[in-house]
Amino acid sequence: MAHIALIPLDGTELSESAFALLPLVKKLNIDTVRLVSVWKSGDEESEAGVEQQHLDDATEKGRAHLASYLDRKAGAVREAGLNVEMVVRHGTPHEEILACTDDVDMIVVATHGRSGIARWWLGSTADHVIKESACPVLVIGPNVDIDLGTYNLSRILLPLDGSPAAEQALTLAVWIADQMGAELDIVRAMSLTNVTYDPGMGMYSGELITAMEDSVKAYLQEVAGRLGSRKATTTMMIGSPGEALLEHQKETPCDLVVATTHGRTGVKRATLGSVSDRLLHGSAPVLLFRPSDEDPGDLVAAARSAIQL
Repeated sequence: MAHIALIPLDGTELSESAFALLPLVKKLNIDTVRLVSVWKSGDEESEAGVEQQHLDDATEKGRAHLASYLDRKAGAVREAGLNVEMVVRHGTPHEEILACTDDVDMIVVATHGRSGIARWWLGSTADHVIKESACPVLVIGPNVDIDLGTYNLSRILLPLDGSPAAEQALTLAVWIADQMGAELDIVRAMSLTNVTYDPGMGMYSGELITAMEDSVKAYLQEVAGRLGSRKATTTMMIGSPGEALLEHQKETPCDLVVATTHGRTGVKRATLGSVSDRLLHGSAPVLLFRPSDEDPGDLVAAARSAIQL
């Protein structure tokens, strides 16, 4: 069975920057890349009064243009030693992209807004894909500043918060580190929000903070102990987790962040977790996935099968 990664392309060099991560994709046991491009539907207002035949003709020409574009870009995938599929669809971009993901193991997407000035909003299509995808999404965010042209994964940042859901990223991060020969950088940020005097415990906030610090340090030592001889560092930080993790990336650069985000319910979630959302605006690509005990997808399943922690 083919293991598939999907890359959405919109004709821009930005979207094509996802090709820089093809060597990583291949090492994660993926053998096929599906290139998807969408001819966007016009809105009802702009199409009002236009004959249907003209709209159909424009759509066919647009689809033909995108098919030719994907055919030209397929060479980069083949050169990376991967099989390639090409899909052109017509409609709302994020909806059509997500409709192509039922058998996909990972999406690789580059977001709009990258420039010399840091931007804090993702492109609308990428934003929807990241929030609504059921499979892991590898994101080149708007503020990634590592050299993708010479991308080499040697350090993986793994943010944990002590919860079982966050720890599902541990297995995947370790598996990727083993595949790539990378070092792990395990970080837990401790928020001091609402740390006050606790009359029941007879402690002031300073004593509570010390107790919390000791607990976090013990947790990080326990996690590191599961890794055996693998190369890893652990860091405790104090402050708002999202901001602390971005600051840590500045001080200790990494090549990839692996993290879980909030799971979906029966209704599509409108937002990601606040920490995950901030990580998408850091200096390195981020691999995000939703923790689940049911049908985690082939990528996560392969990691769970290979790594016992």
